[in-house]
Amino acid sequence: MTSKFLEGTRNCIIEQGNTIQLEYYLIETQSVENTDTVQTLYGIEITKRCQTPNSKFAIESDMVPRISENKDKVKTILNHLIAHTVTPMTLVYILDDYLYETPYISS
Repeated sequence: MTSKFLEGTRNCIIEQGNTIQLEYYLIETQSVENTDTVQTLYGIEITKRCQTPNSKFAIESDMVPRISENKDKVKTILNHLIAHTVTPMTLVYILDDYLYETPYISS
């Protein structure tokens, strides 16, 4: 079973006076492993709604459903994404950099 919780929104004005609304969701997925254990995994979804002056809406969305079992870790990542206005198009690339970054080693 999968549940989705709205954690934040961002409204942005883009070129030619058009606006976009970004919605950031925490995804909670419960799966049964074997027959006795229920595992809960957390993920992220971002939805972008773009309104043009002639009132047409374009919707773009991307989701990474199973990032971690640690809800606090995923919420921390989600708050960083909200703070930096990450869009659905870049979600996977940002998560890849965030989760698998190589630490800087000075010489």
